[in-house]
Amino acid sequence: MKTIVIDAERIQKILQRIAYQIIEECHEETEIMLVGILPRGKWVAEQLDAKLAPLSNVSYQVHALDVDEPSSMEQLAPEAKGKCVVIVDDILNTGRTMMQAATWAMGADAKRMITACLVDRKHRMFPIKSDFTGLSLATTIQENLILEISDQPTIYLE
Repeated sequence: MKTIVIDAERIQKILQRIAYQIIEECHEETEIMLVGILPRGKWVAEQLDAKLAPLSNVSYQVHALDVDEPSSMEQLAPEAKGKCVVIVDDILNTGRTMMQAATWAMGADAKRMITACLVDRKHRMFPIKSDFTGLSLATTIQENLILEISDQPTIYLE
């Protein structure tokens, strides 16, 4: 049974709020790199890019990062050097993938790193947090939260 946790309208409001938070936090930056963790973090990063573009004169680049593919991370590293990097994921659970992405950003010599996610489940096994979070949600380990990407994206609980 699927239970909708966040509907399409609320996802858009969350993305808009996170976009404003990024602008406020990075107001002195001239270039920001949005790095979406594959698979669904890239979609979230693309949505943020669409929200950010009309709000700011800052140059935004969207990239996908596959934390399980070292060659992908090596190829993307030169792009991050000296830039403000915003690591984006859909749902932050144990923190493993976000931590791998943060390690990548440090190794890539990013000027600064910020993290953002739509939902934080708080089942942390690694010492990382989301700087900008749409919703913090207490769930059991057995429950699954899933971002379904469609013309009306939703986050649902299984």
